[in-house]
Amino acid sequence: MDIETSKVFIENWPNNPWYNEWIPISIAIIALITSFISLYWTRQEFIKSSRPYVWASNYGVIDAEKKTIIPIPFRIGFRVKNTPARIISLNVEVNYKSDKLFTHTLNNIVRFPDESSEWSFSIGKNDFDKIMSRPDSEKPNLTRTIIIEYSSLGGGKVYRYELQQKYEPTDNQWRDTFEKAD
Repeated sequence: MDIETSKVFIENWPNNPWYNEWIPISIAIIALITSFISLYWTRQEFIKSSRPYVWASNYGVIDAEKKTIIPIPFRIGFRVKNTPARIISLNVEVNYKSDKLFTHTLNNIVRFPDESSEWSFSIGKNDFDKIMSRPDSEKPNLTRTIIIEYSSLGGGKVYRYELQQKYEPTDNQWRDTFEKAD
């Protein structure tokens, strides 16, 4: 009895052309590959959109009467965007040619993004007066380097921001000469 059933099954085996079976299989494989590529791109975009961004800039105050910005060259303003950041290290250096005139490092601080708050760093009055006691002809050789290493609060990848500036005595302002971020 089992022989008869097998015989009927083998004799009634469908004889379809190859493309009826392989076209749907090919489409499924292409859809699977597309899904994996999409998953990879989505993950990359999620990482970019959920990480903190930290950077430094010149500091100044607005003069409402003259409608201008008054620079404050001894102060540096910092911004944090997107998500909170753990500042692993913040290093500020002021150099004259190859001589270090000022260096300061802060470690392990946490900053939160907030449009209405201000985070800044100031060089002390005595230190800044020493730096600016040079003749005006030497001041264009003053450089300021700011390096920030940071990560998200949960740790993970360490990001780095670097800003190099040159002092402009005519504007009483630091001008960006190099900026790098990852």
